[in-house]
Parts: sequence; structure tokens; C-alpha cells
Amino acid sequence: MLFGKKDKNKITITSWIYKAKLKSGKKTKGSIDADTKEKAEIQLRQKGYSDIKIKKQPKDLLPKKISYQDITEMTRQLATMTKAGIPIIKSFEVFIIGIRKHPRLKILAIEIKQAIEGGESFSKALSNFPKIFDKLYVGLITAGEESGNLDLMLNKIADQREALQSIKKKVKKALSYPIIVCIIAAGVTGILLTFAVPAFSAMFINSGKPLPAITQLTVDASNFMQNSWWKIILAIFITISVYKSLKFRFPKIQIAQDHFMLKIPIIGEVIFKSSLARFASTLEITVQSGMSLTRALDMVSLATGNAKYDQAALDIKKSINEGASFKEAIVETGIFPFLVEQMIAVGEESGALETMLGNLNRVYQEEVDTLVGSLSSMLEPLIMIVLGGVVGFLVVSMYMPMFQMGDAI
Repeated sequence: MLFGKKDKNKITITSWIYKAKLKSGKKTKGSIDADTKEKAEIQLRQKGYSDIKIKKQPKDLLPKKISYQDITEMTRQLATMTKAGIPIIKSFEVFIIGIRKHPRLKILAIEIKQAIEGGESFSKALSNFPKIFDKLYVGLITAGEESGNLDLMLNKIADQREALQSIKKKVKKALSYPIIVCIIAAGVTGILLTFAVPAFSAMFINSGKPLPAITQLTVDASNFMQNSWWKIILAIFITISVYKSLKFRFPKIQIAQDHFMLKIPIIGEVIFKSSLARFASTLEITVQSGMSLTRALDMVSLATGNAKYDQAALDIKKSINEGASFKEAIVETGIFPFLVEQMIAVGEESGALETMLGNLNRVYQEEVDTLVGSLSSMLEPLIMIVLGGVVGFLVVSMYMPMFQMGDAI
């Protein structure tokens, strides 16, 4: 098995590369999925192929991973087919036939289909692949199976995943702007220190006169860049690698990072409101699925994208279990806006909690759109200011000795 938990009784599907001749005598090549080389050859002969040569497809020719978007598209297609009354196994057969250029996704779909044919429920078959289908996805499918509305649930899951993916893209876009500013500034500085400054520094050194502090600093930085640029790159690489390793081993580091990100001007606001949108969106779909509120909050704690709000979902659940109302539990956390508190209160009192959660989701998605749009317009002049400052500093530091020479004359 390529993705899921090991099972000795389960067939392992492999991708094979083949070359063969058609009935017309024309040569052809391609790939085929089968659990053994012999079965792959049988499939090809049944198609009328001859002079068949088969070898296992190297892993490095397979796509590295199945993306979030791949699963969203699969979910949408399954939703469409099951809504039309096509059984889930037949839906997978149609989906598998339609996959042309993604062997890993095809293998995954085949393994899920085989598990269902072997007697497992759809949700149980998905749970064999925890790295691809998280607890939220499996939990919602379970709810859809139990309610007899699997097609509706698949459609809601696809809608929610598309909405979450849209939010993720907006947050990444917001975070990319300051990174771009830093990279451009660092690149311009590196080029000037490596190529422009040495031409000036040689002239100054030959004059034999002491350099102003600002010029000496620039010359020293230039010398370091020329002699030790690889040390800088190595240090950056090691720092990032160590940080990622520590973050994986110690969850508190991720929590601290998420708290810090919320405090960054503008960007923190984007992350804050995107977390609220994901909180509301996930809670809406889980409550709609028929899950209890406390079970739904467990699912929310896996989906906000920020450790602070993941933990808040668990804190709210704990307060509800201790007898608090949902609104009281929200207020008790102290981290949700007044709008959230009031709309939750109205939804809870009127029995329209799902509607209020949907409204909150739309409100915060719109605010994220507005913030990301304003961020780009604000950072364009900032980029010019930063670059102008860097270039200006270097120009002044290089010309200052010339000004001093002129004063001496």
C-alpha cells in the first residue's frame, strides 16, 4: 500500500510503465495500474496490445504528494456523482478512469475503492489514510453516512475546503509581501556590497587616510560579503532547519509563533480574521452535519490555522461540558470580538446557530479580502522607501570620504 496503514490482506496497487504495439502495428507507450506485472500485461493484452514490455514506474516519476486541491476536486466529483444516484463504488470507478496524469491519486482512489469492496464503510476506508484525510474530513463523511445524506455532505465538504483554500491563499499572499520586501532589499544590498563598494574602497585605501565610521562599516560589510557569503547562506539554512525541527518536537514553539504572528501590524489582522472565518466555517458545517456542539468544537480545534484559536475551541468545549452556554463559553475566552459573541448569542437563543455561523464566515472572509487588497497598496510605497533607504545609505557612505577630501582642499 502506497499511502495507508499496512494490511497484509489488502492488495497493493503499483504503477507500471509499458511499451507495446497496437493491432495496426503502431508503437505505443504509457502507464497502467495493477497489483502485479502479470496482471498489468493481461490488461494490456485484453486491449489488443502485443510485443509488450513492462517495468515498474520509478517513484521519482510519481508526483511527490497528493495536494489539498486534488482531494477537494475528488470530493466535488464524488459529490456530483452520488447526487445523481451513482453508488459510491461506481463513483470511484468513474473517477479512477478519468485520472490521466496523477498516478498517486489514482492509486489512492483504487485503494479506497478496494477497501469499500472488501466490506469497509466509506469513512473507515478513508481513515486508513490519516495523512491525507484528517479527522474532520472522516468525521463529516461518517455523519453523512449515518444520516443517509452522503451526497449533500460531500458537497458541503467540497464547499468548505474551497473556502478554506481561498482563505489560505489570501493569508499566504499577505505574508508574501514583507518577505518580498526583505528579499529585494537583501539582494540589492548584496549586489552593491559585492560589486560596487569594492571599486570605491580600493581608492580610499590607497589614499592612506582614515575612513569615516559609516564608510568603514560599509567596507567591512563588503569584505565580509566577498569572503564569507557562503557562511551567510549556510547559517540561514541551518537556522531554518533547526527551527523547523524544534517546532516539530516542541508544540509550544508553534503556539508562541502563532501568538507572535497575531501581533504583527496588518498581517496579524489578516491572520486573526482568517482564523475567525475558519472557526465559523468549520463549526457551521460540523453542526449542520448533526454533530453535537462539543464534538463539533473538537473538529474546529483542528482547523482554524492558528494555535491560539485551536486551543480556544477546546476551552469552549470544556466550559460547555461544565454547564456554560455557548455564548458564555465564548465570552469567557476573552479573545473573540463582540460581533462574534452577539451573533452566537442570537443564534443560540433563536435556534439559528448555523445561519449565524454562516453569516460570520462571510463577514470575516470579506474583511480578509479587504485587508489583503489594502496591504498590497500600502506595501508598494514601503518597498520603494526601503530600497531607497538602502541605496541612499550606501551612496552616502561611499561619497562621504570624497566630501572630506574636498573640505581638506
